[in-house]
Amino acid sequence: MASELENKLERVKKFVKIEKIIDGDKNSPRAIRAYYRINGAAYRRFHSDRGFMHFRVSKGDKIEEDDIFYQPDTVMRYMPQNARVLELGPGQGANIFYLAGKRLDATFIGVDLKPPRKPKTAPKNITFIRGNYADLNMIESESVDLVFGIETVVHCSDKDKVFAEVARVLKPNGVFILYDYVILNAFDAYKPYEQTVINLISKGGASAIIESDAEWDAHFAKAGLEKISKTYLSKEGIPDLHRLALTASRILNSDKRSKLFFKIFPRKFTNNVIIGYFAEDCVKEGLFYYNEWIYRKKQG
Repeated sequence: MASELENKLERVKKFVKIEKIIDGDKNSPRAIRAYYRINGAAYRRFHSDRGFMHFRVSKGDKIEEDDIFYQPDTVMRYMPQNARVLELGPGQGANIFYLAGKRLDATFIGVDLKPPRKPKTAPKNITFIRGNYADLNMIESESVDLVFGIETVVHCSDKDKVFAEVARVLKPNGVFILYDYVILNAFDAYKPYEQTVINLISKGGASAIIESDAEWDAHFAKAGLEKISKTYLSKEGIPDLHRLALTASRILNSDKRSKLFFKIFPRKFTNNVIIGYFAEDCVKEGLFYYNEWIYRKKQG
C-alpha cells in the first residue's frame, strides 16, 4: 500500500511537470532573491504578520501565540551582556527586530542578499548589510559573540565555506546557533519517490539538496566547532506543519482549484504551496527532521 506521501506526489504530478522544479540547480543568489520576493507577502498573510518566516515550535498539540518566539528566545539565552550578534539571512528582519528591542545593550548585524528595510520605529542597535554570508569579509575576525541562522543555511551548496566564515568571525567561546532541515540518511538510501519529494522540497524552496544529519554534523566538525547541544524538534513542529498542510490541501485536493492555481500563479509561489502540502507527512514518515544545533568556538 502506498504511503500518504506517495499518494500526494502522484496527485501533484497530475498538474505539475516535476522535472521543471527539480532539474538543475535552483539556489543561485538570483533564484533565492526571486523566491523570497514572490513569497514575501504570502509569508505575512499565511504564516506571520510580523514577518517571522520560520516554523513554530510548540510544546503541546496546538499552536500557541508565543510558539513563534522559540528560536529567537533560545538565541537570547546565549547572548552575553553587550553582545555583538550576527544573523545569517535575516529575511524580513523579524528576529533581529524582536531581539534588538529586548536587548538594547547588544548590537545586531544582519547579512542578507536583500536586507529588509528598517522602519523608523526599529531599535537603533541594528545594522543590515547586503551580501552573501558565505563571504563575511565585511566583518573582522574574532569580533562576534554569537552567530545564528534560522532556516537559511539550507539554501547554500557550499556549507563548509559558510561554517568556516562563522568560525572565523566568532570570538573564542563564541556561540553558533542554527535551526534547519535534515534528512536522516544519505540521499541515495531513499526510495525513488522519496528522493523525488526531497528534490521537490529542496529545489522548490530555492535550496540545495537537503543534507543528512551526519553531513550537517560533519560541517560543524570541519569548522572546529564544539557541540553544546543538538535537539530534534520535528515533533514540536507538527502543529504548524499541520496548519500549513490544511491550507495547501484546500487547493491541491480539488482538481478544479488545482488547475486554476497552477495556471495563474508564478511557479515559485506554487512551489511553496507544494512544500506545505508535503511537509507534515515528510516528518510523520521520518523523511525530514528539524534540528536545533548549539555549538561554540573552541579556545586556542
